[in-house]
Amino acid sequence: MLVCTQSNNDYLTYGLLFVDVSVSSQNAMTPPRGWNSYDSFSWIVSEEEYLQNANIVSQNLLAHGYEYAVVDYLWYRNLKGDSNSRGFDLIDKWGRLLPDPERWPSSGGGKGFADVANKVHRMGLKFGIHLMAGLSTQAFDNNAPILDTRTGQPYTESGRTWTAKDIGIPSRACSWMNDGFMAINATTGAGKAFLRSIYELYAFWGVDLVKLDCVFGENLDLGEITSVSEILSGLNHPVVLSLSPGVAATPEMAKSVSSLANAYRVTGDVWDEWSTILAHFDIARDFAAANLIGVDGLMGKSWPDLDMLPFGWITDPAAHEGPHRTTIGVKTEGHNVTKVPFSYSLALTECTDPKASGWSGDKYNQDPERICYKSPAQGQEDPLCADKRELPIASSKQTFIQSQQTWELKSNGTLVNSHSGMCAKVEHVLGPSGIRAWIATGRTGEVYVALFNLLNYTTTISANVADLAMVYPRGNRKLTSCVGTEIWSNTNIPPTNTLSIQLLSHGSALFVLHCE
Repeated sequence: MLVCTQSNNDYLTYGLLFVDVSVSSQNAMTPPRGWNSYDSFSWIVSEEEYLQNANIVSQNLLAHGYEYAVVDYLWYRNLKGDSNSRGFDLIDKWGRLLPDPERWPSSGGGKGFADVANKVHRMGLKFGIHLMAGLSTQAFDNNAPILDTRTGQPYTESGRTWTAKDIGIPSRACSWMNDGFMAINATTGAGKAFLRSIYELYAFWGVDLVKLDCVFGENLDLGEITSVSEILSGLNHPVVLSLSPGVAATPEMAKSVSSLANAYRVTGDVWDEWSTILAHFDIARDFAAANLIGVDGLMGKSWPDLDMLPFGWITDPAAHEGPHRTTIGVKTEGHNVTKVPFSYSLALTECTDPKASGWSGDKYNQDPERICYKSPAQGQEDPLCADKRELPIASSKQTFIQSQQTWELKSNGTLVNSHSGMCAKVEHVLGPSGIRAWIATGRTGEVYVALFNLLNYTTTISANVADLAMVYPRGNRKLTSCVGTEIWSNTNIPPTNTLSIQLLSHGSALFVLHCE
């Protein structure tokens, strides 16, 4: 194992990322990288804004492997609606979603995203879109017929024509967009015909990646994932399949989908605050230990996805406005983010339990989408705050803690889960877990070492070069010395048998080394 030490002897856990960076025409032979519109534009991005950002990616990041430009959710919704509204989506006669022409003017005349995809391809990039799993409530309400693409006619089976109401399951609405989408019976002939009509259309437009949402984690729908994977594998145009969201995802769950997709979220949404980043380190460790990094996936490889990192000019979760603030730094001491000087998880308990009290709205940042917990025992420490959709779960044995539509904050300081009728309590409050190390190899045998200080104070982290040999296949190589560079500080590392660096609170170091 890679043994790292720090000056105060706090506990270290580590994750191994064995990354195959070979080039291939297969899907996602390396983790898909690029730009997604959500963090900067929420759901209101326009064609002009999207293409401007895609051009920046092409000019500045493509050479470094960032090749996707992805339109995130609700590209089909009129701006008169909101992020969870009914009846504001543009659909065709078959119930398939089409771009909102007010925001995407080139989509008129039934062209969909074809013009946008062509422009993106001419930039040297690949074009991606976000899709919600299942069926839109609008298609269900309209009882849209299902297209059989093999005949060009409505789908018929058992002597009758099938429609949206034959496959939609209103009782299984998406938990965080219940007015917008519902699950379908994806294993029936009609359900598969509906999905086939969607993905054949979008592949015809030139879509290279689909981020399929409300289908993984606490929203797992293995039937739809399987059917979509089968459809995509039969297309002439390769399409990378990425699954979302990752709330409550586990390695065992991932094993059931890894061969069917190319990426799958294993975390909640990441924003520019330390609490949303801190939880990722345990998750990364667990998925690496489960040997799920770069395994065989849909016509290529498959990767756990820790979500995208927001930086630059961004917006806020589910906001009805575009970029209006810069990201808050979290690397150094004195940052302007709510500090979480402990790790924590939640459990469900009876609402009469005294430990269920202590919840309040986020009066600290005036954010209605967040809630905070602070017990009298915390004294002057900052409260524990989290997005309503991303409350952590104590263990896999606990009842799933659902998303924001299922929580109600009571005036007595309890947080009630309407799915179960029980209340949330903080299961444990512990000291921080210290430091972490990630290692990987590159194309030409170089070794990458990333060190992270998760503590709320400066510490020194050290590692023996001999322990880096574990990153090589079969682990039978002996290393005695490395030379290289620390990337963030651009510091040269002379030949050494020990790496050592002082890191500020929440700081990191990235070494690129050549070892012998």
